[in-house]
Amino acid sequence: MTRRFLTLLGLALISSGVARADQPAADDRALHLSLVNTGAVALHCRLIFGHWVEQDLGPVAPGGAVDLAISQAGKDGALYILRADGQRRMMIETIICGRDGDWMVSYGQVDFAPARSARPAGIAASCAVPAAGGRVVCSLPRLEN
Repeated sequence: MTRRFLTLLGLALISSGVARADQPAADDRALHLSLVNTGAVALHCRLIFGHWVEQDLGPVAPGGAVDLAISQAGKDGALYILRADGQRRMMIETIICGRDGDWMVSYGQVDFAPARSARPAGIAASCAVPAAGGRVVCSLPRLEN
């Protein structure tokens, strides 16, 4: 087969909806993400998607939580949320939280690498401003099975 034919065949499959890499695959899994503020100071959190797109998660009071329904790609463990129109996956890079009102100088981030390499049913993350002050510290204390 010629390269031109293969290119045209690929374009035809994509335009017909047969091959849609941006759609969820059959082996992708739905999971629950909970982010808890375990500290004594209010936080403001942002969900960071690939390509510098972000979604404000708003303030999280001490002891409060943000809960998200997300998905995990079966192929490589990537975490994502479907765009509102359901047509594209928005790949999750990280969640960044900082002190509410002093965000830029205090933010810390959730490291999702352990969740990407596992296939959890849920992710429990936590963030807090240390008692001595400084940058917010985030962790993944639990990956649910």
